Amino acid sequence: MKNIAIIGAGMTGLSLAYNLEEHNITIFDKSWRPGGRVSTRKHDNYFFDHGAHYLSTNHSVNQLNDVISKYNLGQVIEIDFATDYLKNKKTRKKIIIGQNGMNSIPKSIFNNIKVKRYLNSKIIKISKNSNDLYSLFSEKEEFKDFDYVLICIPYLQSKELSKDLIDFTQIVNEPSYDAIQTVMLSYKNNNNINIEAGLNLHKDISFFMNQNIKFNELSHDCWVLNMSSEYTNNNIDIDKNTLEKYAQSIFEETFDIKNEISFIKSHRWLYAQTKVSYNTISKKNWINSKDNKIFLSGDWVLGKSLSDAWDAGEKLSHYIKILSV
Repeated sequence: MKNIAIIGAGMTGLSLAYNLEEHNITIFDKSWRPGGRVSTRKHDNYFFDHGAHYLSTNHSVNQLNDVISKYNLGQVIEIDFATDYLKNKKTRKKIIIGQNGMNSIPKSIFNNIKVKRYLNSKIIKISKNSNDLYSLFSEKEEFKDFDYVLICIPYLQSKELSKDLIDFTQIVNEPSYDAIQTVMLSYKNNNNINIEAGLNLHKDISFFMNQNIKFNELSHDCWVLNMSSEYTNNNIDIDKNTLEKYAQSIFEETFDIKNEISFIKSHRWLYAQTKVSYNTISKKNWINSKDNKIFLSGDWVLGKSLSDAWDAGEKLSHYIKILSV
């Protein structure tokens, strides 16, 4: 049995913790909650999935399906979906959503696995001890004697944290991300929009989704808009009020909305989704130190979906099991 530290309680970190539960696992995350970018925002009586929106029913990770079924974490719904709103292309689409918002999926997995956990704990340094074990340091505390350290946070942050332990000069091409501005908005009255989600609402809005189909308790008409990555990159530091008014004006003009808005809020995701995966570049499924004790993984390894993130953790866990024999 090994002492294993997992940095990052997103889907990859949770996949590793789930698959390596026979070891002594300690999981760290700088946030107050697990899930990473699988985020559900609550404000008064409003709810918004403003990170990951849904899970595809045809994703290829069987284990994630099994976990969702085992803990009763999701439900399949069928919605009217615009595959390209600007070109008036629409279909019926089956998707998996969380039982109580998308963050309820990682939250429930986190609560069901038997691991030590330190939330609100940002790890800022990793060092090797004289006995060839590793120590982790937050701003206030030291955590000692880990056989393996598995880093499951965005690539650039992983690289910065492990740069003294891994030779990154061998990595010629690096994975990259798209940044996305997300806007959450709600109206007091139902706008009777006849589409529930879709792509390409506008040249500057790449995705939109109704939240009432996920949260039955919502009394107001709630929506989430994703600005396009191109727009976000060109306006990376835009004033939030300016962004929100712009997104609102597009949404209301598109659907001829006359109702009074009751809530609007935006959030910028710098590492919203994988643009170029590490596997695409290198055909490899993780980055590791020479001593095979420090490993980097995450959604940036295989792709941008929740299932890609889980799959990356599952693949690395198989290798860790071989090393631990």
